Amino acid sequence: MKKTSITIGIILIFILGAFIWMTGSAKKELDTMVYEDIDMNLVSDGTYYGETDAGLVLVKVGVYVEEHTISDIDLIEHQNGLGSKAEAITELMIQKNSYDVDAISGATLSSEAIKSAVSKALKEGYTEQP
Repeated sequence: MKKTSITIGIILIFILGAFIWMTGSAKKELDTMVYEDIDMNLVSDGTYYGETDAGLVLVKVGVYVEEHTISDIDLIEHQNGLGSKAEAITELMIQKNSYDVDAISGATLSSEAIKSAVSKALKEGYTEQP
């Protein structure tokens, strides 16, 4: 019985350590996330691609723009661990016509990685005003 308690204790310590490490890693990745400053009036019609590698999460997107409006966002790749529910954020971005929306609760790192990739894609279609 004593050996079982010790084994369970070691397993719990290992799980806690892994959780702390993952949380710290996610915080670090969030702090270094890149978001482009986008004015949709300066984004030309077309399809643009963006990518964000946030360590635990990798996102590749295709963003479709028509008349300065995001018409669709295609998640080409989303390596996300447990953040698949963040994929709903694309509908919010389409509705708001901006990547600047609130993260999906419980999937912050994946949400922010998707937002970053979309902002980078939109920057590809950016044209300067004459």
